[in-house]
Amino acid sequence: MTPTPRLHELTSHATALPSLPEVVSYLMRSLGDEQADVDTLVHHINSDPVIVARLLSAANSVASGLSTPIHSVRQAFLFLGVDRIVSIILASALSYRYDIRNSGFDTHLLWRHSLGVAICARVMAEQIGINPDVAFTSGLLHDIGQLLMYTASPASYVRTLQVHYAEDITLVAAERSVFGYDHAAAGRMLARAWRLPIETEEAIAAHHEPDEIGSEIGDLIHVAEVLSHALDLGEQPENRVPDLSDLACAKLGISWPKLASQFAEIEARYDGIRLALGA
Repeated sequence: MTPTPRLHELTSHATALPSLPEVVSYLMRSLGDEQADVDTLVHHINSDPVIVARLLSAANSVASGLSTPIHSVRQAFLFLGVDRIVSIILASALSYRYDIRNSGFDTHLLWRHSLGVAICARVMAEQIGINPDVAFTSGLLHDIGQLLMYTASPASYVRTLQVHYAEDITLVAAERSVFGYDHAAAGRMLARAWRLPIETEEAIAAHHEPDEIGSEIGDLIHVAEVLSHALDLGEQPENRVPDLSDLACAKLGISWPKLASQFAEIEARYDGIRLALGA
């Protein structure tokens, strides 16, 4: 069996992954940029025909009650708004760029879970005053390290999943037992290789052990991960709710009664995007 790669060797495998489309990279760089206007966003989106096609399909699905179909990216912006457009494009890009399925590893399930975390993160971010687009993006990408580890050593990662279920231990513990590191560390390496925003890098690194890193966005994605599992978004097989960091919750100042009142909205948002993208 091929030996598992060491952590510092993972970046050499990053080139085997399809790169993020330029339009997605631009959108991620534009998050929180008050100078980015709709005309510039439309121009960049129109440069990628595949994304345009999927965006219009999703927009017309969401806007099924309109008498006139949505024919252009600009129309989609006018009807759906910037936030929903960014959400659809990022989710769509990830779903079609990273579609790997075999008997042991299914990126479709990984993507559905990541979408659930992204929706939870956005709703919480809106409640506590964190940039919701950054939160959504970080949620979508928080488990990208799993994909890198599988790409680097498919047999070892499938064995990791077998250990995870057979020994009833956390995925992080199983990864460390097989690889010597976990997907949070692997994802951080990939975030640096892709030159992702530092907030997203921190969220990826901290989402399982937020108290070790002390990042606000890491705290948020950690809580969103737990909430997504608790609501069973993504319908993961043998779904297990991770332990929740009380310190992360306290630092974020989350109002659980207020958040609980939004559970139905979270589920509706998740179902809306998932169905619009045919996931």
